[in-house]
Amino acid sequence: MAKRFYETVTVAARDAAFIVLLDTHELKTPAKKPMRLPNAALAQLVADEWQAQGDDIMPDSMPIMRLVSTALDRVVDVPTETAEAFAAYVMSDLLCYRAEHPEKLVEKQADSWNPLVDWAKSRFDVSLVVTAGILPVDQPPENRARFASAAGEEPLRLTALAHLAALLGSAILALALAEAHISARQAYELAFLDDLHQIDEWGMDEEAQARLDKIELEIATIARYLSAL
Repeated sequence: MAKRFYETVTVAARDAAFIVLLDTHELKTPAKKPMRLPNAALAQLVADEWQAQGDDIMPDSMPIMRLVSTALDRVVDVPTETAEAFAAYVMSDLLCYRAEHPEKLVEKQADSWNPLVDWAKSRFDVSLVVTAGILPVDQPPENRARFASAAGEEPLRLTALAHLAALLGSAILALALAEAHISARQAYELAFLDDLHQIDEWGMDEEAQARLDKIELEIATIARYLSAL
């Protein structure tokens, strides 16, 4: 564990980009690449994480630094592959697999998820097959290409989308959040509707609630990151 070696953290403009300075030292990625960011807002989010460090530097407490580093060290070299991996989630999207019972949950899923499915159909010009149960259904193959195109190849945004799709189990929800069609709170409630239904019906399990709280915080952090792009 590294010790804090700097006193001040600032943001500065440099070469048509923005950088983070630890005292006078320019922050680099773990791969030692210059961390050149597109705007001051994103640079400030990274700077705030470094400023919040105590005597010991705790990488796990800097999720936005991790997202930026992943984008600049890894995704920048494989944007097409990353977009395709993201788009694969729409072929088995959470919102397309519904419960068969109990009736209350079936109704909750329909009321909550149908508007997002309809939005995705219109927004991305796709057909989506919705089924009850867990047996896989075939989605139109063109859906994958259209969602990959919607994701684009800009590494910073693409990194967030890939993380969100894995976290939410849904490419639809990831894009809806990235496009500000839904809030971070809504994304959480939609993705974990089944878990929240169980809590409503049977009460809170502390371990399960702690897991959900951690996930909700992660979604909110990614949403802040996206809003700064």
